[in-house]
Amino acid sequence: MTARLPLRRRVPRLAMLLAACAVGACGGASRSVTGDWDVYVALGSAPGSGFEGWRRMGFAHFAGHDSGFAGSIRRRTGEVMLDVTRLTARGDTLVLANAGNSAVQTVWHGDTLTGPLLSDGKPAGRRYRLVRRATPFVVEKPYALWPGAVSDSAFAVTEDTAVFMKTRDGARLVSYVARPVGAGPFGVVLQRTPYTRILHAAGRWWAARGYIFVAQHVRGRDISDGNDFGDYDTDVRDGYDAVEWAAKLPGANGRVGMIGHSDEGRLAWYAAVSAPPHLAALAPSAATGDPWRIVPYEDMVFSPINVAWACLMRARTLQRTDDLDIGTAMMHLPLSDLPQTLGCGRVPLWDRWIAHPTLDAYWRAHAVTTNIAKVKAPVLQIAGWYDDSRGPIDYTNALQAVPGHPFIRLVMGPGAHKGVDYVAGEFGPQSRVETRALQLRWFDHYLLGRDNGVDKEPPFDTFVFGDDAWRKEAAWPIARAVPTKWYLASGGAANTSGGDGVLDTLPPRGAAADTFTYDPAKPTPYLIDSRELETSLNEDFTALNASRRDALVFTSKPLTKPIEVTGQMAATIWAATDAKDTDWNVMLLDVFPDGHAERVQDGVARARFRKGNDREVLLMPGQVEQYAIDLWFTSRVFEPGHRLRVSVSSALFPKYDRNLNTGGNNERDSTFVVAHQRLVHDAAHPSHVVLPTVPR
Repeated sequence: MTARLPLRRRVPRLAMLLAACAVGACGGASRSVTGDWDVYVALGSAPGSGFEGWRRMGFAHFAGHDSGFAGSIRRRTGEVMLDVTRLTARGDTLVLANAGNSAVQTVWHGDTLTGPLLSDGKPAGRRYRLVRRATPFVVEKPYALWPGAVSDSAFAVTEDTAVFMKTRDGARLVSYVARPVGAGPFGVVLQRTPYTRILHAAGRWWAARGYIFVAQHVRGRDISDGNDFGDYDTDVRDGYDAVEWAAKLPGANGRVGMIGHSDEGRLAWYAAVSAPPHLAALAPSAATGDPWRIVPYEDMVFSPINVAWACLMRARTLQRTDDLDIGTAMMHLPLSDLPQTLGCGRVPLWDRWIAHPTLDAYWRAHAVTTNIAKVKAPVLQIAGWYDDSRGPIDYTNALQAVPGHPFIRLVMGPGAHKGVDYVAGEFGPQSRVETRALQLRWFDHYLLGRDNGVDKEPPFDTFVFGDDAWRKEAAWPIARAVPTKWYLASGGAANTSGGDGVLDTLPPRGAAADTFTYDPAKPTPYLIDSRELETSLNEDFTALNASRRDALVFTSKPLTKPIEVTGQMAATIWAATDAKDTDWNVMLLDVFPDGHAERVQDGVARARFRKGNDREVLLMPGQVEQYAIDLWFTSRVFEPGHRLRVSVSSALFPKYDRNLNTGGNNERDSTFVVAHQRLVHDAAHPSHVVLPTVPR
């Protein structure tokens, strides 16, 4: 496995070049930026407003005067992030600016440059850190996961930015349409979107390869009719209407394939469950799952992180959330008022979420899994292990259970919601796969009728961390995986990683229990920048494991051989509290030989839902209860010398909202009580995690 050490350990300790600035107008600078740099970007845009995780997003190169340009900051794939045409130095400050109104205002810190991106002289998003490289950078290229012939970019393209469709109830929805120039007929790629990001590049890409591309704005977005976004029933009906309309566009061959990332993927699935006759294939990426499973709830525990997205969806056009002080506002009670606290005003979508705190008829009616038997089109799903993977995997599991179901393919890569660059670490030459390349091969077969074998290959592709390589499997879940229990045990002092908590495959024999205090005013933190729509990253929890006494930590001995875990993970714990309601959070971590503890996955159980998410049963204080906790999925090799770790707490905030411990409404109430917690792990109550272990 490629080492994933904290940034401070990756910074090369090179002496700075002490020379007159060789690039641009550097004033009186005494240090040179000439040469190659790694470029790190903070997941958050400003310090002090939540956790910041630095990621190596790209590289920079700066040349001398005789090069004709100052240099550039580029993504790891080589795409330009900022063309630097001038440099301005003032003391320790160095401004890297382009020919327009963008710049990065950095400050020298030893051998690094750190500072914010500016637009017209004002902070405009990310913070950058440049670290000098000792060797030239290497551009990362996409790995050909599915090799083989695909449609070539042989067509000229025409574009129409405002094509209107009328729905069955008379609403007008606007679409951007890109068409190949030619007689056709052509397959149609449809993407329904709540976003207003530029889709022209995607349209030209698909049209050049012989597809009509349609990007349709849903109701309440851009200039489409409607006053509010997010009406589930309408999304289903409009999805059906959009497919049937797109199939009849001039030049179309009557076969429509749907794509979409994140919420666009949900919209594609909503169209699919309405079973439009001309929907020939589905290929969403990172599709949002059922609303009680991932957004806005996770196993009926509300996720306040979604406030940034809800605020964005309130307006007709996409806005920035970089300036929202979400980290501070998140502590405000009641949680139902969070959008107003942030200055977003009343957000109807947020209010609807809050109005349904149990798995009721509202959520069931709008879930894909409860309607998935209606899906008739073959499905390709693409996601990442550090993404919101519940949607693609839940949908795969549900569709496979339908007799005579359509063909399903599932691709699980190493990425996060916005790609592999957001995951801490680098995972070798196979880690970067172009989603559109897979979708193109899929649609070449199902929309154009080409016999390219995509329907005959093994249906499951997984990227295995540790091996840092892809592997094809005949089925999901992997049949040869062995459910292996790892038991929690201690002498009664498992608080922090310095305690006596152990993790072992042998059942516990002692009778000790562990206790801690959960105070909603000081909840156990989850490492995330509150403005990021990334809820499942592999951050380093070493410091929190060592310092928080409101978390119990159980760590195995160093492994003597590699252990591969691929599939669904789970935890079963027995616990008691003196409160009427509380939460139990379980996290699995990989402890590296140097001691740093990297999050693998986590899950939560809200005590009132221990009998089912559709009914609330409050606790009898002091009574030991059993809790089943879904720990999501992974595909990872824990290497020799590494240790497995499990932490147990009653909060992972702000990924999950705080349980106020009163038995009241956690989203609408403003009062809370402190809870005193007891985790039991004896022979009669063998608290454990289950890891699907693949023989090697």
